[in-house]
Amino acid sequence: MKISCIIIDDEPNALSLLEGHIIKIPSLALNGKFFDALEALEFLKKEQVDIIFTDINMPLLTGLELAEILPGNQRFIFTTAYAEHALNSFSYYVVDYLLKPITFKRFIQSVNKIEAVSPVDVRAGDKTGKPKAVIFAKSGKQVVKIDFEDILFVKGEKEYVSVQFQNKRLLIYKRMKEMEELLPPYFRRIHLSYIINVNYIQKIEMNHVLIGEVSIPVSEHFRSSFFQFLNDKTI
Repeated sequence: MKISCIIIDDEPNALSLLEGHIIKIPSLALNGKFFDALEALEFLKKEQVDIIFTDINMPLLTGLELAEILPGNQRFIFTTAYAEHALNSFSYYVVDYLLKPITFKRFIQSVNKIEAVSPVDVRAGDKTGKPKAVIFAKSGKQVVKIDFEDILFVKGEKEYVSVQFQNKRLLIYKRMKEMEELLPPYFRRIHLSYIINVNYIQKIEMNHVLIGEVSIPVSEHFRSSFFQFLNDKTI
């Protein structure tokens, strides 16, 4: 079953580039392309798509404003020429954001994230109506279903990663870079050995993040981007 998508971008060259990337991926089906978010909104009143690729900064109706109008379980990949705009997109159900110009290699990483989300689970959601994103991972001799939202943090263990939950830990044969590419944007890498779910941060003190009873260091390499992200979320 193909993943349906549309593109919204008021820049013809940017739209054409993204269209070219999409048609190279057999699992994607392009159902429409729009230079105007208002035109796309009219289309979406009649048709549903699995993913919307949309620019953020557009006249009349921005990509973020469109996300506010559409149902909360609508998945987005935001595209932008400005990294600071992308930080605001974390409030919505964002699979990924792409910084222009979008390379095909970077686009494939986004497609991997789309394919990691089960379309059935996304449409069904949980009892609150909130969508759930899941992957299935090999752990020892088992194949285990993992809800992204339940992950506290991921820790690198040489050729493996350990995925930490509230009451259990899974060891998965994945490298940190591969895991990082699969995880939704509310996960942030703060250390070569740690990726954290920002929704479980209890406090940050002396360049350490406290999640549960675990104090995780923020390494110098990731410190600037992480604290910039926090600064945009701080009141």
